[in-house]
Amino acid sequence: MDGARQCVEHLAQMVCSYLHAVSAVTPLAAQTHASEAQRQMDAAGEALGTHTQGVARLNELLDAGSLPDQLVVLLRQAMEDLRASDLTELNARAEESLEVTVGLQPGRGCGVGLQFALQRAAVAVYGDLKRFDEIVKTSAALVAQRPDLLAGLAASQHFASDFEAALLDLFDAFSQAARTMDGDIPRQIGRSLADIVVSMVEGPGQLAAIALLAGSGQKTRPYEKLRQDNATELIRSARMRPDMEPLLKGLNLDLRTAQAHRMVRYSDDGVTADIKSGARTLTWDELTDEVLLACESTMGCLVGLMHAMSRLGVTMGRADGYRAIGIPPQTMLNAVLTTAGCSNISLTEAHGTWTVKLTVPTYTPLTLLAAGIAAVVPDGVSTLTLLADRTGGQHILSGAVALLRPFADASDPDGDQYGIAAVRLQRLWTYDGRPCVDDASVRCWAARQVSAAISGDIHSVPRLRALRALAVETGDPELAEAVTAAIRFLRLGDTTDRRTKKLVAKLDTWGSKPVPYQPV
Repeated sequence: MDGARQCVEHLAQMVCSYLHAVSAVTPLAAQTHASEAQRQMDAAGEALGTHTQGVARLNELLDAGSLPDQLVVLLRQAMEDLRASDLTELNARAEESLEVTVGLQPGRGCGVGLQFALQRAAVAVYGDLKRFDEIVKTSAALVAQRPDLLAGLAASQHFASDFEAALLDLFDAFSQAARTMDGDIPRQIGRSLADIVVSMVEGPGQLAAIALLAGSGQKTRPYEKLRQDNATELIRSARMRPDMEPLLKGLNLDLRTAQAHRMVRYSDDGVTADIKSGARTLTWDELTDEVLLACESTMGCLVGLMHAMSRLGVTMGRADGYRAIGIPPQTMLNAVLTTAGCSNISLTEAHGTWTVKLTVPTYTPLTLLAAGIAAVVPDGVSTLTLLADRTGGQHILSGAVALLRPFADASDPDGDQYGIAAVRLQRLWTYDGRPCVDDASVRCWAARQVSAAISGDIHSVPRLRALRALAVETGDPELAEAVTAAIRFLRLGDTTDRRTKKLVAKLDTWGSKPVPYQPV
């Protein structure tokens, strides 16, 4: 692994520096070489620590067993890396990290952050994070050179499904290669690994090459025609450009060509591809390395593509996109909710409704848990119900999934750190059969928001309009009328009529009354 290689290199430099120190002619030269030896020793220790952490992550991944469980491990590792408590926070923090990597802010709420976090967690297990980040940065810049052609890709009939299939191929390849790192490789497993090498060329490799060539203006034909082209020729064409060649390393075109002509031979030690230019033999370990390198390359290119697409407002994936890469909803819920301290989690799906039974920590609000799983609820589900066991008995939280959607949008659509979204949810969802909060609580919160807006200037009108819309949505015409009066007062000032001033004064009364609030 990369960390092990770095550790050995630093140790070799350390030995050389010590040898120079003991053979130095002057004390000053000896001291200089000794200092360098110490620096290399410290660097070796740091690299070894990173390598040891990588080995521990790999072992955790291998112990997980099935592909869905492995992906859950990656998700948990990604959340730990970015110190995120739920998927929404993970996506937001990953978007910030991606912005640092690329140098440009991704489009908010398009899901690219989550993919970046997951793919980076995978690369941390087996690959070179520095190279991965560089591929993401370079590919994002290349595919964004012709936004018109990039938008054409996104609009193509088969592009979204091809993209999902490419992600599934990548996770399959990564899972299979990770297993081979756990010991000897039987010939039968090696054969399946060779098949994955070929699928990497025909799936993720071809899609990455098309995106690079089209996004940079090298290919202008519609995607529906490009996807019918020979994958080998597309990748070769991209590799002819010096700026693209490093991005597509690991994709074995010789093996793909040989397999197409039934000229691949398998042995206990490895595989031989016989093509016109001659035979090429790879040991199983070398083939595993190529698969992992190809994963690193194409993962980076696809994340770069997602970044460029997000800046056009295009979302690559759906709320239930995890199904496309083999994760059942139950498994995804377990991954998200166990990080919040929940246990005994089960899911029932029926007639557009998700019912989740779980045991929750005593002081964890159920509304917080509901918001945290918003990103994994499919579009076809309209109602979510949590049946929560906690100290003191069972409680039921239920409501429309549509009210959760703002929490899955990292762009914070109301621009108030999800304040309006949280109040709307708590007023319209029910807790044990009653609204989570009453009218008085909503009026108190809204009145204080209006007061803060009025103390501003005319630019606060959009905020006041959003608060009026909240009042209408929650069925409170009296609050809506008072906020309308506040908008009029902000525009006219002291020339406002007496009735308007009276309505604004009502807001002051609501905002000044202490209202007991217990999060549920």
